[in-house]
Amino acid sequence: MPDIKLRTDIFAPKHFKTYKFSGYHPSRFLKVAPNLIKDVFEIKEPNTFEDRLQWDKSADPIEFFALWRGKDGKDNKTAFWVTVKVLGVQKAKDKMGNISIFVAATLDTKFSYSNSLEKALITAYAHLYYHKIRRRYIKEQKVKLDAFDLEIKKILRAMEG
Repeated sequence: MPDIKLRTDIFAPKHFKTYKFSGYHPSRFLKVAPNLIKDVFEIKEPNTFEDRLQWDKSADPIEFFALWRGKDGKDNKTAFWVTVKVLGVQKAKDKMGNISIFVAATLDTKFSYSNSLEKALITAYAHLYYHKIRRRYIKEQKVKLDAFDLEIKKILRAMEG
């Protein structure tokens, strides 16, 4: 069964938001990130994914990489996805280092159809009616992304002190 897929990049035209931190023990952010995603975006446990958590301890400074995703289903057609990627280095002796945090967000909608008439009707429905619903979802998620932005900045400021 073919699908019509709509994807809206919420941070367009930039595609993601970036945060940088340099200082003592930057890997501390790795502990708070998963709960931060769950709490701010109100995502239930089975819809948060720790895709990668990698450490390269073969040299000094230690390099690390982490990737988390969260999915907030809006209705049976649409879901909000947030992706948080962390790249960092940290010296083994004094724990000084830096991290870069990248946050991306999309709203994905999928309509299934079985014939050309149904495809035409779904396309009309998507453009005439469902578009307003998607705009509302985007607006709601932008509010949560602003809250997420403030929380990340608050955490990074706390890590400085």
